[in-house]
Amino acid sequence: MGTVLSFAGSPLSCSALLAACVAISQPLPALADTTAGITGDWGGRRSAWADKGVDLDLGYTVEAARNLSGGTRRSDAHAGQLSAAGRFDLDRAWGWEGMRAQVSLSLRDGDNLADRTGLGTLMQNQEVYGRGHIVRLGNLWLGRRSHDGRFDVKLGRLAVGDDFNGLDCVAMNLAFCGSQPAVFAGDYWFNSPLSQWGGVFEYRPVPVVYLRAGAYQVNPRYADTRGGGLRLAPSGTVGTLTPLELGWEPSFAGLHGHYALGGWYSSAPRADAVQPLQDIGTGMTALMRTGAYGGWASAQQQLTAGSGDSVRSGLRGQLAMAMGDRRTGSVQQMLNLQLIYTGPTVARPQDRVGIGVATTRLNPRAARFAQARDGGQRAQAEHVAEVFYGWKPVPGLDVQPGVQYVRHPGGFPAHGDAVVMGVKADVRF
Repeated sequence: MGTVLSFAGSPLSCSALLAACVAISQPLPALADTTAGITGDWGGRRSAWADKGVDLDLGYTVEAARNLSGGTRRSDAHAGQLSAAGRFDLDRAWGWEGMRAQVSLSLRDGDNLADRTGLGTLMQNQEVYGRGHIVRLGNLWLGRRSHDGRFDVKLGRLAVGDDFNGLDCVAMNLAFCGSQPAVFAGDYWFNSPLSQWGGVFEYRPVPVVYLRAGAYQVNPRYADTRGGGLRLAPSGTVGTLTPLELGWEPSFAGLHGHYALGGWYSSAPRADAVQPLQDIGTGMTALMRTGAYGGWASAQQQLTAGSGDSVRSGLRGQLAMAMGDRRTGSVQQMLNLQLIYTGPTVARPQDRVGIGVATTRLNPRAARFAQARDGGQRAQAEHVAEVFYGWKPVPGLDVQPGVQYVRHPGGFPAHGDAVVMGVKADVRF
């Protein structure tokens, strides 16, 4: 899901330059510190509201990129997201013990670099792109936690990736950003900015161990780009998504970690990854499967304490893997490894430098079918590497230039490798 500079001597378009200039005053939701924005404390109002359990957040994220190699042409593109959220501690606000609520909206804009340049990549170079240029309801839920913290429940409109397979979203390439199952199952597993009616239940037998279960309505109408953004009606249900996650959150000498193992099942019918060749283009009904499934495992660990300026100061590592359903999905496996160091110098305690490598492997059943249908080479796996530097000049502003290298775009060894330079920027107001 073009920006600011002249890359390799090629000037970007005026629109890209404007987007880049906007980026210098814009935000990164996943990276932002929502406790302070560039507009400050609003004369003490923000702190006063926070004391009463009200946390308001408004921001804009922009991701601008240009391909230096790869694809069919050189071009640039920017993608952005305007987001607004309200989080409410109803215990502090109204004395409702253990109760909380959240509501959020978003509006995306811009273009996909891969589409404009013919890169043919499996993973988007701009993770913030997608799901249409319409206002979308990301959250609308009410939750309650027991007094001892062992039980927690949330009900309402929820984004599945907020509670299951929750991964860091710091890098710009989609291969490194957020909950992975949406890549396998984006037609029934909705990450932000989409949401679906559902409920999440969590039980903690001890503070550092949890078992989390969810049940969500599968309704394709919520993903519609011509009216699904604010749709509340439950009509259109085609099944139920039920994820389950077991998590461990230890601390080693004050260094926090998060380890998770989970899986999901969707009862919604889904097209088989392999269709009868003789039926292609004849208008015949697609061959369907009853349900789809998959699983994931992840490890996130703070490895060093750094300057101690924040809980993430120092070196942090993430290793994540997810597997999809060979019967129905085009992607079979995703694997990524990331290392991020926050506070590279004493003078820059909030800056960070990061590197990541990832592999997205196609379902061999689907790849053989595509080869038989279209001819040519069989697709296998796409490999991505990204390096970046995150600069935080003031609270609420984050500017992150980076470079991506994509080997075998689309999973085809014959496709020329791609190099993409970009800037991911975020401002919280």
